[in-house]
Amino acid sequence: MKTTVRGVILQLTEVQKTYLNNLMERYCAAERWSFKRLLDGWKTQDIRLAAQSKFNLNSRQANDTVYDAQATITSQKELVKLNHTNAANKAAFTRKRLKKAKSSGSSARLQKRLDKEERKLAYWQKHLDGGTFPPVVFGGKKFFHERCKGNITREEWQETRSNRYLSRGDKTKGGNLNTRLYTKDGNICLDIAAEPIETGKVIRYNRITVPVYLAHKPSPQTGLSNGRNYRQMVLEYIKTGSAYQIEIIRKNGRYYVHVTIEEEILELYTAYNGAVGVDINPDGLGITRTDHLGRFRESLWLLQGEWTYAKSCRRDNLIGETAALVVETAKQLNCILIVEDLAFKNDKSVTAKFNRMSHGFVWSKFLQMVDRSAARKGVPLLKVPPSFTSIIGVLKYQQQYGLSNHEAAAYTIARRGLGYIKEKVPKQLIQTFIKKKETFTLLTNWKQWSTIKKAATAAIKKQTKRKVKNLVSWQHHRKQLLVTG
Repeated sequence: MKTTVRGVILQLTEVQKTYLNNLMERYCAAERWSFKRLLDGWKTQDIRLAAQSKFNLNSRQANDTVYDAQATITSQKELVKLNHTNAANKAAFTRKRLKKAKSSGSSARLQKRLDKEERKLAYWQKHLDGGTFPPVVFGGKKFFHERCKGNITREEWQETRSNRYLSRGDKTKGGNLNTRLYTKDGNICLDIAAEPIETGKVIRYNRITVPVYLAHKPSPQTGLSNGRNYRQMVLEYIKTGSAYQIEIIRKNGRYYVHVTIEEEILELYTAYNGAVGVDINPDGLGITRTDHLGRFRESLWLLQGEWTYAKSCRRDNLIGETAALVVETAKQLNCILIVEDLAFKNDKSVTAKFNRMSHGFVWSKFLQMVDRSAARKGVPLLKVPPSFTSIIGVLKYQQQYGLSNHEAAAYTIARRGLGYIKEKVPKQLIQTFIKKKETFTLLTNWKQWSTIKKAATAAIKKQTKRKVKNLVSWQHHRKQLLVTG
């Protein structure tokens, strides 16, 4: 598992700053040049040799520029496939809405949207068929447009195109040959290969050494690190001699260092007492524990109101702390942790309001952090399909165990992770809402729950005489609906 630790270069002399700026400029120029040669069909080895002499780089630096260019091409081709799939799904979704549209105004708006989405689909289809991708702007499209408008100077534009240097590691060379991290008198130093010096048949390099600060959060009272001590993690990793990658990025006149190491993960325990299911929501988590047979034991609603309005850094910190708490809870209970396997695709033709709302949601970030925290602590993590978990929880388990709707959904998730994929529909619901019972038994399990959900929603709508799309008010009307049918 790869982990990146951030730091900053504390002090640079004018000579060191000049050299580092020149190295970044040559590296970025070689990356752009290698990118174009790869598109022209050059062989990789020919590009490496040519870039080494053309931009005055050593062999490892030239290899890194080609590696960067190859990674850019690969990612752009994957983006074409993703964008094409999303565009096709959006167009298909809009066509369905257009068929159901009743008013002429709604049809006109949907037709206009469909025309736009079909143009995008044709655009991505052309790239997909030709094996190409849209032009790549090194330095960013935002700054490119600003430069075209004359809002930034030529020097500022060049600054954004030559502000990074990447050095990949090599275990056979003690971790990283071109940029080495080491400690001296309790301080962390970064050693960067500079000008080559020929000594007979061997070429050696002068090196520049700069002090580096790696982020950590020591407590002012105890001196101990709050949370995980990434600084110490990097220092201990370097002692092993394993490969590590260093990236230097210049931003607003400061030089930041990103150190990427391969973090060891604990062996997962296989004997567990039960399961902890988690239902993720923008304002908190529904958490339910079961035994190994899927029987209910306890539940909790963990409110996280700040998730919906906090700034990004604050929200990320809160999500990380909550993810660590959930994983630690599962570890203390010796349980397997089960979450929903949610896919995050921009493949639905929705309103701008929904896009703004969903952009700040926390599902993806929480799942990423839970995945990493579980691997670190050796907690088994399972991801199950999310389909109908909330519906099953509300209609089957909420009343039985006195749970909230999110805790009931978490209970369904935990049971599904333990192998209880098919949840039987209670007889009372079938007798109340299903008229053709013989046909109902032939449906798949999820189709049965879908039918029950539609019937229950229609019953609530009839009872309240209001527009109802979900089962939020099911518990309020449950007794009356089950009696009257």
